[in-house]
Amino acid sequence: MKHIFDEAVLAEKFSGPKLLKALQAGLAPESALAQEYRRLKAAVGQKVADHAFMGVVRATFLIELVKTPKIETTKFEVRWADRLPVEDPRHASYDNCLNICTARLSDLAEAMGEEEKKKLLTLFAEEKIVPYEVPIDYLERRQETQIHALDNVGWFWDDVPAKTVRLRHFLRTQIAEDHRKVFALAYDKIKVKTYLTDRVLTGAHKTNREKRWETHPGSVHFALRRDCLDIERSLIEQVCMFDGFPHDLQEKLIGLGLIGRPDDVSRCPVTMEPLLYSEFERELREPDHGKASFQVGHLNPLKAINDDPQSGHTALNISWVSADGNRIQGSLSLAETRDMIRKIYGNYTRLNVT
Repeated sequence: MKHIFDEAVLAEKFSGPKLLKALQAGLAPESALAQEYRRLKAAVGQKVADHAFMGVVRATFLIELVKTPKIETTKFEVRWADRLPVEDPRHASYDNCLNICTARLSDLAEAMGEEEKKKLLTLFAEEKIVPYEVPIDYLERRQETQIHALDNVGWFWDDVPAKTVRLRHFLRTQIAEDHRKVFALAYDKIKVKTYLTDRVLTGAHKTNREKRWETHPGSVHFALRRDCLDIERSLIEQVCMFDGFPHDLQEKLIGLGLIGRPDDVSRCPVTMEPLLYSEFERELREPDHGKASFQVGHLNPLKAINDDPQSGHTALNISWVSADGNRIQGSLSLAETRDMIRKIYGNYTRLNVT
């Protein structure tokens, strides 16, 4: 089976369906992996089982590394690739990957005895926003030891994936077509800023459009998958609280428990001006290349690795920001930006400038 993976990543363009077919044909029927795959199919059916199986395979055997030296796009690699030296926390041998995959498939087949988990897995299969999406993640961010290890890869079934994917499903399938089109465009914008890294050409960990949880854990651009899901939900919930958002739809979302009841409309955290849904909708439908009145930004720049959720790639540190707010803030933290604005306002007041 190792040969199947090695061949799959050598292809000019990686194909998940081709890999799935090769694995289905190549798996020994008596192998533990094949047995867990059959258990999963018996529990959730072929379509969901295939999605979940490939989600686990993708998460355990493979990684998308940015191409070097141009840092322009990503390429699939196996975890034991030469590009990942043994000392890299993301490296894992084929045998270790096989053990992780088999164990997590066994856990999944067992979990499908619970109806809520089965519903959530089905929603991931139907409403994926990134390829091979399943609620599997690292348990902790490890930098000095192997992050990709049997004891550090696991399922998470808490409110984060449940709320995020339920909200995603409702807005993409259960509302009027005109609104669905707006949210389809919004999700396209959110996906990039939430799940993928920006282009970083300096420092030890250069990156561009890698999955956040697959970039080096020593990079400030690293984030756990659950944190990315939480960011998606937070950004969508902010949109649902933009000034002028359809009231009936907002009430429906609140009634279903998909969003909270707002104390106020969403505002740019820098200018404190209300963010207007009509302008947001217009910009999504009629984009002006190179210009964006609504941007997703970190309230505090990603400069240091620590445990403060307000300084990393987390839901507490990311928000919709107006173009004016983004220009004013630059590379400052939100607190520094507000201090600067207060100082400027004080100068204008003291000098009676109108």
